Amino acid sequence: MAPGTLGRVVGCLLAGAVGDALGAPVEFVSIDDIRQRYGPDGLTTLLPPGHFTDDTQMTLFTAEALLRAGMELEATGACNPVHLLHRSYLRWLLTQGREIGDLWPDADSEAAMSGGLISEAVLHRVEAPGITCLGALGSGVAGTISTPINDSKGCGGVMRAAPAGLLVPGAELGAAPAEAYHLGCEVAAITHGHRFGFHPAGLLAALVHLIVAGASPAEAYEQARGLAPDDLVELTDAAVALGASGPPSPEAIASELGAGWVGEEALAIALACSVAAPDMSTGLLASVNHSGDTDSTGSICGNLLGSHLGAEAIDRRWVAELDGAVLVRAVGMDIAQWLIERPPADIPDERFARLFRLYGA
Repeated sequence: MAPGTLGRVVGCLLAGAVGDALGAPVEFVSIDDIRQRYGPDGLTTLLPPGHFTDDTQMTLFTAEALLRAGMELEATGACNPVHLLHRSYLRWLLTQGREIGDLWPDADSEAAMSGGLISEAVLHRVEAPGITCLGALGSGVAGTISTPINDSKGCGGVMRAAPAGLLVPGAELGAAPAEAYHLGCEVAAITHGHRFGFHPAGLLAALVHLIVAGASPAEAYEQARGLAPDDLVELTDAAVALGASGPPSPEAIASELGAGWVGEEALAIALACSVAAPDMSTGLLASVNHSGDTDSTGSICGNLLGSHLGAEAIDRRWVAELDGAVLVRAVGMDIAQWLIERPPADIPDERFARLFRLYGA
């Protein structure tokens, strides 16, 4: 039975977090060393302590901002997603022990530390946050597509962009892939100014938007590829072809797609491992058994496969061993509730009052 919207939305975030935690212990480790440590099949299970990294942390803060954007649009008829995203990312910066001082965009800086996800202890772990994200956010300036903040094309933009496919303000799932693409680009451009720093994020968001609505990864890619620039499509076409018969070998990933440290390669590797994966575990393990940025490729692959196969397709042992799984699942369920029930702003409802209190801080 195909998963419903709830299972797909929760799966997008939860499988992303599992993929992140699977890949985290072997980031920077060559495939030869991975095989030497764990056997000829490489890494085959989630290792203790089961921590996800800044990839999932920032994905959750992206969700926080875009949930609030949807709520503001419903309540007032207008919203500014880039402002809200920058605000949530500064909240993430605080969780990493950074002082933001005058960087907070509102008059009342005490609001930065109250409400929402910032109260969750698991999001205060310092799990090798990306230098580009730390530096860009520490500048106090939010980059945009038209006014880039730097020339970085690292994968720190695409790895957090999946919620942009779920939460296009005012749009139904599957109905606005172009808008999802643009929103994904805006998500990444706040910290990553190179066109390959943000266009892969746009393509990921469009893919998630279509897959959660029922398209297969291959079908979604055919629908969305025309939104991306030709030079990105050249690489992602190669990735889809490489993975057409199932997830590729680590050697094929390295020779055809790269290591995943930059945005276009991270998305390409995740696509190759997910587009024809026979099941969740096979795709996720392929996405983290290579010589490169394994937590990010695992996270993005999980976003794609979770959107397609749903939360129930994730190995239950991995979910049980994931430190923070309860929080990730809860945020996914809140997104699903918002998308499925979409309350009118003028009808009081205690269920949605809770969401407004949590995400509207």
